[in-house]
Amino acid sequence: MNPDKIIHPFKSFTELDDEDVAVFLRDRTFVSESAILEFKSAFPVGSNNSDAKEVCKLIVGFLNAEGGLVVYGVSDSVNDPAAPFPDYVSGLAQYPSPQEVTRWARETVRPHVSLPAPRLFDVGGRRVVILKVPDGSNKPYCYYDPPTHGVWYFKRTGSSIAELTPDEIREFYRTCFTEQVDSFLREAEFRGGIEARNVAVRKRRLKRHQRWVKTKLENPKEFGFVGVYTLPVRTVEIPWKDLNEFLTLHRSRFSSELSRSGEPERVQNGVSAGYFPRAIRQDIKSTHRTTLYTDGLVALDSQADPLMDSASRGLGKILHPYWLSYELQRHLQLSRAILEPRNVDRADLVVEFENIEDFSMGFQGSSSYVDTSPYSGFHLPIEREVNLSEVYKYDDADRRNIAMPTVKDIMDEVCRIFGNAQPPGLWDEKGYLTYVKGAENTR
Repeated sequence: MNPDKIIHPFKSFTELDDEDVAVFLRDRTFVSESAILEFKSAFPVGSNNSDAKEVCKLIVGFLNAEGGLVVYGVSDSVNDPAAPFPDYVSGLAQYPSPQEVTRWARETVRPHVSLPAPRLFDVGGRRVVILKVPDGSNKPYCYYDPPTHGVWYFKRTGSSIAELTPDEIREFYRTCFTEQVDSFLREAEFRGGIEARNVAVRKRRLKRHQRWVKTKLENPKEFGFVGVYTLPVRTVEIPWKDLNEFLTLHRSRFSSELSRSGEPERVQNGVSAGYFPRAIRQDIKSTHRTTLYTDGLVALDSQADPLMDSASRGLGKILHPYWLSYELQRHLQLSRAILEPRNVDRADLVVEFENIEDFSMGFQGSSSYVDTSPYSGFHLPIEREVNLSEVYKYDDADRRNIAMPTVKDIMDEVCRIFGNAQPPGLWDEKGYLTYVKGAENTR
């Protein structure tokens, strides 16, 4: 049984008040002392080692068992059903301060353990002190006497504290070690299973989103597909109206495509804003889309050639690395703006490419692409865990356009997908994004 539930089924130890303790002692639903409950009529208050040992051997005994409560100021007659309340509440004339008990435990209990401070209660004008001891997580514990360097092992057995013999100590160590190893293995297996399930769930989550969003893009099969996704590592629920309001008010502060998008479109559990290059055709579908979901997923989905003009200019199908580094920067800044107010400090970043087999990466000269590097023939999704505090804020005038380390790292990998080192000039020597230079008012 959880020691917190001995006195009150719903309150924790720190929430108990005088009336809770009075009801507990009056009703005696505990029947008698047990492996997790001990009553003492007096509390040692002297300053010699025997007093500290008397208290700390109880602490050690409970630590080595299941934890429990020691109630001082209640006589043994509490176990006699014929004894009326409050006769068995003897009360305490003297008791040590919580700081003194904490000091005793700190100096004599090994391994060190953090205990809640003993609490003082008034039961019908009589003082009762209750000491709570948790179930030890680092067994076995012992009592250590600093002056003599003596060591004693105690364990709560039934309703009494027993001092362990050398053979019992040896067996206790063996048992504790075996239990700890089993616990570590179970925990590793559990975490591994959780991680595997989380990965599978996230993959399904992204695939569901992609199935929908590709129907909203003009032609991701012919003009390639780029997906950039931020998924918070903790569960979050963002009201739809907050997402809609944010996208309506702030879309001009992120990517140029988002700033030129139409009114946000409502989806079942989020909002989405698409960029429509109507200079190509008035009824064209979006070629770039930002979607925010109530579960914290921040999604950027775009055609690899959102303007669909590389081939028409005789360049073939080109992935623009200068544009992509800019989009990664703005996507991360948008993700921080959405997630950080919801106490999300870490997120998984996923970058995916599809239908890029006949694309090349273009290296830009002064006016046009002067060199290209074709797709290498194989790639996997790019995945990173991102600390949002390391993402430069969108309204940080000094660093808004300085390429973040995560952006540089991902662009290195993107370039390797196209079989080449990083193209020169994605950012200048100070890290300033080339794609933004000279177009700060629009990008």
